[in-house]
Amino acid sequence: MRWGLFAIYMIVPWAATFLGSLTALVIKLGSKKRQGVMLGFAAGVMIAASVWSLILPAFEEVGSNLRGVVIVSLGFILGCAGMLALDKIVPHQHNEMVAPEGRLSHLSRPTLLATAVALHNIPEGIALGVVIAAANSGASTGWSAALMFAFGLALQNFPEGLAVTFPLYQSGISKRRCAQLGLLTSLSEPVAALLGLVSTSLLSMLGNVVMPILLSVAAGAMIFIVVEELIPESQIEQSGHSATYGFLLGFWIMAIAGLLFG
Repeated sequence: MRWGLFAIYMIVPWAATFLGSLTALVIKLGSKKRQGVMLGFAAGVMIAASVWSLILPAFEEVGSNLRGVVIVSLGFILGCAGMLALDKIVPHQHNEMVAPEGRLSHLSRPTLLATAVALHNIPEGIALGVVIAAANSGASTGWSAALMFAFGLALQNFPEGLAVTFPLYQSGISKRRCAQLGLLTSLSEPVAALLGLVSTSLLSMLGNVVMPILLSVAAGAMIFIVVEELIPESQIEQSGHSATYGFLLGFWIMAIAGLLFG
């Protein structure tokens, strides 16, 4: 394991999330349109990173024949199903929603809002851990591709952290409490990355189909979050196509980065 690179890949995306959360406490974000642009940008980055850093390397590992399609599709479906299960089980609440989702609980609204943000970070962290493990194992996902993936997470984590913390502050929660919630929710990503790294490293010993399955599981989880939460949230109370432009910009930046460094 190249521990220096590992530390950088883990710390930078987390720091971007937390820094975005803190920035939301000292600037005026402005209209819903600007929040939508940032969430759209984050969604575009996540979709492109899922394709170039997860799905395509999975096919390179297992092949693009019928067997490969079945294996990668199975992993993708498992990733989506896993996030759907978490969405149904874990109590959480999105800012624009009146009622919380998941199982009934007595958690406060700020805690439920923070839990929703943490759910965003879990699949990203797992994906990062899987990519690092794949690079370390000598798979088609090399260290340069892992760097591109970590850079993409940091690129989208800052505006996402800003956009999701700002409504908490707007609702009357103190700066100190918002900072605490921002720290706790941002920590879910490196914790999930460690779990993804350890589990992938252990499971990869079972056979050469495990790595592509785990890569596609991570892709399914990330894309589920984008379609289920980020895109709908970016379009709330929007006028024009601002969130769409943000999505296209984020997607294309990561697409070019994937071609250059993948």
